[in-house]
Amino acid sequence: MEIDSSIKIEVYDGVYNPAEDSYLLTKAINAKKGEKALDMGCGCGIIALHLAKKGCKVLAVDINEKAIENTRKNAKINGLKIKCIKSDLFSNINEKFDLIAFNPPYLPTKNEDIAWNGGKEGIEIIRKFLREAHKYLKKEGRIYIVISSLSNIKAIKNEFSIYKFIEIMKENHFFEKLYAYKLIK
Repeated sequence: MEIDSSIKIEVYDGVYNPAEDSYLLTKAINAKKGEKALDMGCGCGIIALHLAKKGCKVLAVDINEKAIENTRKNAKINGLKIKCIKSDLFSNINEKFDLIAFNPPYLPTKNEDIAWNGGKEGIEIIRKFLREAHKYLKKEGRIYIVISSLSNIKAIKNEFSIYKFIEIMKENHFFEKLYAYKLIK
């Protein structure tokens, strides 16, 4: 999707501020009007807003209650309809989607902010997500995800051979490369 500069956002304290990874993932997503989309870990809702503006039926979820409130507020500011619920990954979800977008915490850290703490190898949250995600995809469904070169991408690909990893885009940044992948079953 193209980045829509007409989308206005506010970012609450304690909510992830959209950065290069958010916009890379947004650009990598191929969404069609009428598709059912899940924005996992929505933060302030930047991806959910783009999906809704594209005409998707969007469910935005986050473990952070402030993020849910923030996404609701940004949907209202932009006149977009987005359903928002609190969920720890798939804990409160019981429907299937055409597409799932996830900008996960992927930095190899410990006891850092939940928005970027990916655990020792940067893949703990990604691993938990991928164990469940396929159950929430429609037959031709797909996942869009961002992963950093600082994360153990090789381990994720080896562990989850249930998915085909298709690199859609990559960007070089000061201390890392960011990869946007499309995953299909």
